[in-house]
Amino acid sequence: MNILNSKSLLNYNTFKVNSIAEFFVNIKNTDEVLELLEEKKINGKEIFILGGGSNILFTKNITGLVIHNQIKGINIVSESKDDILIEIGAGEVWNDLVNWSTKRNLYGIENLSLIPGYVGAAPIQNIGAYGTEIRDVFEELESINLHTKEKTIFNKLDCKFGYRDSIFKNKVKGEFIITKIKIKL
Repeated sequence: MNILNSKSLLNYNTFKVNSIAEFFVNIKNTDEVLELLEEKKINGKEIFILGGGSNILFTKNITGLVIHNQIKGINIVSESKDDILIEIGAGEVWNDLVNWSTKRNLYGIENLSLIPGYVGAAPIQNIGAYGTEIRDVFEELESINLHTKEKTIFNKLDCKFGYRDSIFKNKVKGEFIITKIKIKL
């Protein structure tokens, strides 16, 4: 894990705005998140979680720490006759997950094809298209509280999904970094 100073965000947002992050780090796993939260260099700094950069327009430089979520992995957790439970790293590209599932004849998110962004943003926004939303297949997510450093699991009810809405856009905004989600297809 390498914390960078004065990092350009030009290549981290789809509008290609050259905003500068005071501190910037790519996170590749849960252990790195926990290690980062112990880092004295960023202690007390405001934290900004960045995914794919497709739902943001930078208008100024970012004071504090930008965490670019790069937690990868698509893993089958369990299978039954009727469905399959999949765990996905929050740093996976959403459309790559849709392609992965349809190539394996696993259905439930195919209507959500071509939605930009990362998997970790899907439950925050309760992404949806053509009558399907992430909440239709969502089981739970794993997150880390940025203040207490505790791992927290949110189930579907905990997320308080609404139309393009969740608890992460309101009550607990900025308090957690999503590390993994689980969906049932």
